[in-house]
Formats: sequence, C-alpha cells, structure tokens
Amino acid sequence: MSDDLFSRLFELFNQPGDVNLKLAAEVAHHLAGDHEPVDPWAAEEFRELTRLAEFRMAEAAPFPVDPAIDVLPVGGREWADRNLEGFRYVAEPFAKMMDLGDAGPAAEMLKPLGPAMVGMQIGTMVGSLSQWAMASFDAGVPIEGPVTFVVPTIERFSAAHDLDPKNVRLWVALNEVAHRAIYRVPFTKEHLIGLIRAYADTLRMAPQNLMEMMQGVDPTDPEAGLDPEKLASMFDTPETRTAQAELQAFLGLVAGYRQVLTRRAANQLLPDIERLDTFRDSERGLDDQAEASAFAPIFASAQSIAAGHRFCEEVERRFGLDALDSIFTQDGRFPTAAEIEDPVAWAARVLLGDIEPG
Repeated sequence: MSDDLFSRLFELFNQPGDVNLKLAAEVAHHLAGDHEPVDPWAAEEFRELTRLAEFRMAEAAPFPVDPAIDVLPVGGREWADRNLEGFRYVAEPFAKMMDLGDAGPAAEMLKPLGPAMVGMQIGTMVGSLSQWAMASFDAGVPIEGPVTFVVPTIERFSAAHDLDPKNVRLWVALNEVAHRAIYRVPFTKEHLIGLIRAYADTLRMAPQNLMEMMQGVDPTDPEAGLDPEKLASMFDTPETRTAQAELQAFLGLVAGYRQVLTRRAANQLLPDIERLDTFRDSERGLDDQAEASAFAPIFASAQSIAAGHRFCEEVERRFGLDALDSIFTQDGRFPTAAEIEDPVAWAARVLLGDIEPG
C-alpha cells in the first residue's frame, strides 16, 4: 500500500463525531454519478409552481403551510451534495451500532469503525436516492433547508410515462409542499425520530464481524461495498423486525396522507393525479446495496405507502374528514403497525376516547 493511499485511508476513517460524514460524502458522491446540467428556465418555473402549491395546500391542509426558504432546481449529484448533511439526524441514532463491549484494550483503536460504518451506509442511501428521488418527499423523511427539485429525474419520469411535463412539475411541487408541511407539525417529526431510535437500538454489531466482512474490500472504492446478504443477516432479529414494522407503518402513513392532501390541493388542476401516484409508487425501490443497508427501513416501501393510503381513505370514509385530519393535528393519535391494517381497531382506541362519559 502506498504512503498516499495509507494517508487517505487514515484521513477517511479518522473523522470527528459519531457519524463519519466525510466517508458518507465519498460514497454518496460516487453513487450519484456525473453532474447533470439544469436549464436556467427551471429555477423561475419551479419557484412559481412551489408558491402555487403552497397557496393550494394552505387551503387543503388542517395545519399551517409555511413558505419555503428558497427553491433550487438541481441534478442528482448536486441533490446528494446539498442534502447529505440534512440526513445527519437520521444517522446519529445508529452511532452506537458498533458494540465495543468485548473489544478490551483494542476498543480505542476500533472506535472509528462505528462512525465509518454508519457513514458508509448513510452515504449509500443518499447516493442511491439521488439517482431516483425527485425531491425530499421521495426520501420520506424531512430535510431542512431550501426545496431542491431534481429536474433531470422529473423530466425522465415524464418522458417514461408519456405525461404532460407541466402537470408532473406541479404534482411534484404539491407533494413536496405537503411532505414538508406534515413534518413541520412538531410531534410528527418527534414521533419519527423516536421510531428511528427504537429501531437503531435493536442493532448491534461486534467489531470482529465488521472486520471479517471488510476483508478484501477497498474502502476507497465505494463500488466494492459490503456483502449485502451478510450485512442484512446481522440485523435480522425479532426485535429488529418489530421495530422495522412500526417505522415502515408510520412512513407509509405519512406518505399516504401526503397523497391525500396533494389530491385535495390539486382539485381539478390535475385530473390524472391517481395515475401519477400509481406510476411513481410502482417505481419505488433502492439498489441492492442500499436495500441491504441498516438504513433501508427508513425509506418507505411501495407496500407501506399503499397500506398508509388505504388506511387514510378508510378512516375518512368511515369516520369523516375531521377524524382523519386529527391524526396530524392532535398528538398521540398515530396508528400502530397493526392498526394500519385495521382502522376500526384504531378508531376503538382513539376515537372512542374522544367521547366523554355522560
């Protein structure tokens, strides 16, 4: 190994903090691919569409819709570069995933492995998303800062399904505004973070396991990666599966409600909105490396979104619009994973509690 490579490895693995964001950036930047230019016209159009979406959403949503700080049309690589830091709060609960309890005197030497592993996995997630996401609503979790629309991906989606590009851009803007508004309800983001922490707490890996997996892997080559099947098997426990189910159910609920709000706000503007949702969800997925990551359950699956949407529609049909909206306007009313499949059970627990005795 050359001195330069050794120095680069030392620098990559010895970074401050619980999450090695430098290593994450290396991985994400590589997976994001080449820079894609964005036409200058996009900036003004997407700003106008976002303001229109905010106006319409403010009339449709049961909570405030704050205007975006700024609206930036970008390519996938720039989306990854701009938003990686915004995923830090998602990665931090996993910082204790590396269990150094039995490492003895070597614990201090092995300490960088935990932040490096978390960095590699969050970098893989962000890099994978950058090739597919149109905006942060596709990531499913809130990202602070300006709205960033991935214009080349939006254009490819329009072309692939022979859709009117203008309708697709408005649909994307409505979804992004709804997504951000939902997560600005304070207890919504707090609940998400609690579920992520509960899931992360079930994950533990002994350092020798990681070192065995990394044998023959060049850390400077993001394409090399870790064996997805071996990595996934380490996180397959009953406790982890239960925590994953609750996290996926909540992400699906938020995405399903986002679709409900988007359809309300798009009233008569987008007559083919159901087709747009269907097309998008049919494409939802990650590459094999990201799918095996410990972070994969933080990306809502198409099945979870469909279940969340069905739950929202069923609650509104059975119990009314106010009952549905109350889930996101009153704390403590989120359904469990089991209740997502049984709205009547949710109503028995939550709505009956609203009826005062006598």
